[in-house]
Amino acid sequence: MNRLAHLAGPTTALVLVVGSLAGCSATDPRLEDEQQPATAAATATAAATTAPIGSAHVVLDTATANAVTVDVTDASQSLIGAVSGTPGDGASVAAYTLAVSNVTPTTLRLTWVGGPCDSANSLSIDAAHHRLLLVQRECAGDAIATDRVLDLEFAMPITASEIEASLQDGLDTSSLHHTQGEQL
Repeated sequence: MNRLAHLAGPTTALVLVVGSLAGCSATDPRLEDEQQPATAAATATAAATTAPIGSAHVVLDTATANAVTVDVTDASQSLIGAVSGTPGDGASVAAYTLAVSNVTPTTLRLTWVGGPCDSANSLSIDAAHHRLLLVQRECAGDAIATDRVLDLEFAMPITASEIEASLQDGLDTSSLHHTQGEQL
C-alpha cells in the first residue's frame, strides 16, 4: 500500500479495485507507470457500461451514401451494446435472410441485405432472447443490394444457432415473413 501513496485523491480506491480486477496487485511494478491510472479509469468506464440498455438507435455503415438506421428494442433486458459492423461491397447473404453468427460468446452479428435507399429499420428481441424480428422498409426499384451489418453485445453468452431470426419487408403484417432464408 505504501507504494501507492503517491496516488492521492478520489481515484485511489478506483485504481486499487480495477488493478485487482485486472490481475494487478498493489506490489505490481506496472502501477508505477504514469499511464496505469488512465488505463484503470478506462477499464472502470468499460465495466460501468455493461448494464443492460433496453434499446438502442444505431446508424449503420453502408457501401452507399444512403442513411440506414436500426432501432433496437430488447425485451430480454440483456443487451448491453449495439454498433454497426463493417459491410462488404456487395451482398454476402441471400435476399430476405437475416443471418446470425457469433463474433464472441456474448456478441451476435446480424447480416442482411438492403437496396440503395434511405431506410429506418427496427429490430425486436424477445424476452428469452431467442427470437429476433427485423422489420426493414421496402426499397422500390431494381437495384443492387448491399450488406447491412449490426453487432449486438449481450450481458451473457448467447449462441447464434439457438436464435430464430426473421426478416420482414415493410410494416404490412400480411407481408411475407422469412426465417433464415426460408419462406414461412
